[in-house]
Amino acid sequence: MSAGAVSGAVALLLAAAMTAAAPADHSVNVIGPGDEAYTLQESADGRSLVLRWSGGEEVIGSCSERLLQWLDLRREGLSASVIERNCGATVDYATQVVIDGRDGRQTVAVFQGRPRVTLAWDAGRLQVNRSWLPAQRVFLQQTRAAGFGVDHAVLGPAARATAQSALDDSNRGWGAHGRSVGLPDEVLLRWAGWSQQASGMYRPEWGSWHSAAPFGDDPGGSARIREGMGDYASNGERPG
Repeated sequence: MSAGAVSGAVALLLAAAMTAAAPADHSVNVIGPGDEAYTLQESADGRSLVLRWSGGEEVIGSCSERLLQWLDLRREGLSASVIERNCGATVDYATQVVIDGRDGRQTVAVFQGRPRVTLAWDAGRLQVNRSWLPAQRVFLQQTRAAGFGVDHAVLGPAARATAQSALDDSNRGWGAHGRSVGLPDEVLLRWAGWSQQASGMYRPEWGSWHSAAPFGDDPGGSARIREGMGDYASNGERPG
């Protein structure tokens, strides 16, 4: 496949085109079919993933955020927010509690999906209230941040979970479509791992997108991606 054809095909997998950001330390080289070389490189701010190959370059990974609540913490330069983070087709929505200040952003809590989360400031402590979630959908709950305590409480009914079947189908589709546009399997798997880590819904035992398999991805999601690749290959296509 020519560089121009790959460029157009990759663009079909993107939610939106973005300008490539400055390079960072993390990069991985992948050799695809026909000895074509690909490079995956994270942007300097860690907010996007760039794919480079002979004659082409695309920002292939990025996350969007939606502000759900903003709270003045009544401390100089500090605020807390609830944000909904969307990092692409292979990973669920993430709901995060973050603190912003002069020293940057600190993540206080990360929950899978779209639970109801509200914040309050009481007696010099941040109160994080949320709907009930099973333990495997809670990825982070800090009890102290920015020099003050953080309290977590479960209030209200259980959060409505994203159907696992929908996530599985999305990952299978990712594997099949990625294979159909000629991208190597390793590029697709590392791309998914980057999205998983960028979402915040990540566990250290999954490694990282720039290290060994499972490349930072949820092993279950990675398995579904491989199934999608296999489905495409079973129709007579050559594996990547």
